Amino acid sequence: MLNWGPHPAQQAAHIVVHDQEGTLIWDSGPVPTTVPRLRYGGGTLTSRSAYRWRVRVIDADGQASAWNDEGRWETPLLRPEDWSATWIGHRAPPGRRIVRSITSDHVAWADSGHWLGQTFTADGPITAVTADLVAELGDDVVGRLELCTLDGEVLAERELFGGPFPWDRFAHYLELDPAPPAGEYLLRVHAERGRIGWRSHTRPPHHEADDGLSPLPVLGTALRDGDVEHVVRAIGVETHPAANPIFRTSFTVTGQVRQARLHAVGLGYGIFRINDEAVTDDVLDPAPTAYDRTILYRSHDVTHLLRIGTNTITAALGRGFYSARGASTWAWNLAPWHREPVLLAQLEYLDEAGTRHVVHSDPTWQAAAGPVVSELLYTGEHHDRLDSPSWEQAIAATPPGGVLRPAPLPPIRRFAPVEPVTGHDISETTTVHDFGTVMAGHITCTLRGQPGAQIIVTYGEHLAADGSVHCDNVLAAGAAQVDRYVLASSEEVTWQPQFTYKGFRYVGIETVGPVAVHDVTAVPLHTDVRKIGRFECGNELLTWIDRATGRTFLNNLHGIPTDTPIYEKNGWTADAHLATEAVLHHFDMRTTLGKWLDDHVDAQAGDGTVPQIVPTPGWGYGPDPAWSASMVLIPWNLYWEYGDLAILDRYVEPICKYVDRMLDLSGDGVWPLHSWGDWLSPGHQFAPEGPAPTATMMLHHVITRAAAICRELGIEAKASRYEQAAQTIASAYHETFFDRRTGTYRCPNVGYRQTMNVLPLAFGTVPAEHAAKVAQGLFDDIELRTGGHLDCGAIGVKYLLPVLSDHGRDDLAITVATQKTRPGWGVWWRAGAQTLLESWDETARSHDHYFLGSVAAWIQQRIAGFRATTPGWASFEVRPVMDDRITWARIAHSTMRGEAMIDWRRTGTAWEVELHVPAGATATLILPGEPGRQLTTGSHRLRG
Repeated sequence: MLNWGPHPAQQAAHIVVHDQEGTLIWDSGPVPTTVPRLRYGGGTLTSRSAYRWRVRVIDADGQASAWNDEGRWETPLLRPEDWSATWIGHRAPPGRRIVRSITSDHVAWADSGHWLGQTFTADGPITAVTADLVAELGDDVVGRLELCTLDGEVLAERELFGGPFPWDRFAHYLELDPAPPAGEYLLRVHAERGRIGWRSHTRPPHHEADDGLSPLPVLGTALRDGDVEHVVRAIGVETHPAANPIFRTSFTVTGQVRQARLHAVGLGYGIFRINDEAVTDDVLDPAPTAYDRTILYRSHDVTHLLRIGTNTITAALGRGFYSARGASTWAWNLAPWHREPVLLAQLEYLDEAGTRHVVHSDPTWQAAAGPVVSELLYTGEHHDRLDSPSWEQAIAATPPGGVLRPAPLPPIRRFAPVEPVTGHDISETTTVHDFGTVMAGHITCTLRGQPGAQIIVTYGEHLAADGSVHCDNVLAAGAAQVDRYVLASSEEVTWQPQFTYKGFRYVGIETVGPVAVHDVTAVPLHTDVRKIGRFECGNELLTWIDRATGRTFLNNLHGIPTDTPIYEKNGWTADAHLATEAVLHHFDMRTTLGKWLDDHVDAQAGDGTVPQIVPTPGWGYGPDPAWSASMVLIPWNLYWEYGDLAILDRYVEPICKYVDRMLDLSGDGVWPLHSWGDWLSPGHQFAPEGPAPTATMMLHHVITRAAAICRELGIEAKASRYEQAAQTIASAYHETFFDRRTGTYRCPNVGYRQTMNVLPLAFGTVPAEHAAKVAQGLFDDIELRTGGHLDCGAIGVKYLLPVLSDHGRDDLAITVATQKTRPGWGVWWRAGAQTLLESWDETARSHDHYFLGSVAAWIQQRIAGFRATTPGWASFEVRPVMDDRITWARIAHSTMRGEAMIDWRRTGTAWEVELHVPAGATATLILPGEPGRQLTTGSHRLRG
């Protein structure tokens, strides 16, 4: 996409593009458009080439402007054959790798009173072991998972229970501390009540020669009540990981360098240096993907780093999500792509004569164990360097399987360091630093001490009763958020972790041995998205909600939008689709969310199902229209924000595949399967009404949006079919849940539930003759039962306040939004928080969770009164709210056409409005009691 500055008279644009030799490769001719952008439409671009382009705009009279200043772009390596580099790795000892069997072709079932088992051999100490167990959702199941020696001694065990949570892929693990030594063991599961299944494979996998990088096969015997079965159970065995590898090579440059580019990727993360100078300030790169489908690399200009004579390239690799270690509920360590870290690097430079020279990764490079001796996904890094690296020849690695693509999104970067606001000692060796706000990143500090002394750094959002940092992650094995650094010498050193990030407000630093720690600062890390919006109004709480939503979202933006920087780091689909509308006001998310939608496509199953976390190691494939609606809703949000039909065209096929699967499963009726539903309504995890109402209404919403997408693209037959299906589902919801006696939607024996009534009102499915009574029932519930408070979970809260406003009750919506007692956002604001919590309850696990910030979209659209009425902000509406609690607001937003700005104030019934309409757009100003005023490009000052 080629972009230029907005021009108020633009009605068409004309672009010419030349290659580096000056040859014209595209002349667009005049293209009608009022938007200052145009998608390149010329011939095929070639790799490692520079292109120059110019644009001129044409007004309504056909008059063309002067050509603008020349723009330029450069292509990376676009074809597989452009790569001469090969993937390389560093051989890891067998005792430091995972033992696993992750494929299955059936489930072996154990009835009550029976057990299933699998013996295995580990070459190193065992830190955790995981089984891929199955239970039917809702069954009354009780069981026990045990790790035993072969003579029957139980080393670790846990109880297993059925219930409302589905048993997903490899969700059950045992943690071993202390770790038992290498040897042969038995993992077994007892069914004590009900049936428990264990995924198994009827044919042992083919055992290939050990490549030094891949997980090791399970060598042992499957058992049923002590009898041998000729299968392999699905298990994973964790050991202490090998140190993260480092690589190097040297080459000679004989003359001046005209141009140099490094095309490189390290999996899971790569840090590259040339002649001991950092190639980039990017961190935690590349962004997570399904590495067997897509691998993202970056190209860097390194001309300034090369010198005449000997040059050295070094690479330090992290594990990230590619080589993840440490057992967890999601089993990232057992992802199908998992291997030890691998590297692909290709340096190309032109000498003075224009001759191209290539230095590429291959087994001639040297490799060694690096100073990060342990990196666990949910724990952190252990940095220990007392000896020099032991360099050896790198080994060739089988390519990871994913298609190499240039990274389309901004990188993660370090941002301005944050000083602690207070600190206190809790012992002679431990100091706790309070940074005053919750953030995501890590610390940096300066150390001086004796070789072998160390610091232990613990991060968390909470303090224990004794003032120490408390962080407990029951969803992952091992200590939560702990880094260690061991001094290599007595020289002063400044250190910060390289390959992990944490969520925290507090940091505890414990010293072990003689070491002094000073200059402790926090370093925020997040994807470097551009801030494009600002908002404030006369109510401090509403201003805070909008700003806190932006801050919390950034804390969870690390190549994908995540749900917590501590506990999960997963791309939960509902979290993002609920908040997208709000965060698109704050940040330019086109490429970042576009990349995440590509991850959706990579993760989509053959039957169309999209998992609940994206990317996924295989977890979360249970279909859920309330959650994985992101496949449909986010493309629509992006289209509405940016006005680019190509966004819909890119994703319409997976959208339709997803929607068709959801319709097949629902039978055009009430959703019959598991769903997370209206998750975390006040006082609950699962909503009391169960999953069906919310999932059914969200299915209707998804299908309606899919129909609109098809209409926009001219796919009329499919649009009509989806519209009919949406009507059928709306009728099924009404027939199933409508209570004619009360005129509201209810479930038997549950009582009134706000979300059950909010969603049909929001999506327009309530029959016209009942709409007023359903709306009145919602008003009554809020005013009489909940005392002006919401009673919704994550799904309902996005739509509650817009429904109130759309039905003439801005006053009630503001009352709900500004409550300062639980449940409500005001509780967090009064407590001094700068970020959002995960749930309405005091026991909220995370203080850095953005999905309840979906309400910020209502604040922007109804309080500021600022709402797009056509895609791409070609037209928008300004309708300030009329309520004595809010007498002024200002909002600004950088649209694709330029900045739109509204600043309004009201004194009594008198209004003052300043409004800027960007180039090529129109605005409609609607003040209470007055007809709408049409405003065109430019700045306007109005009174009413």
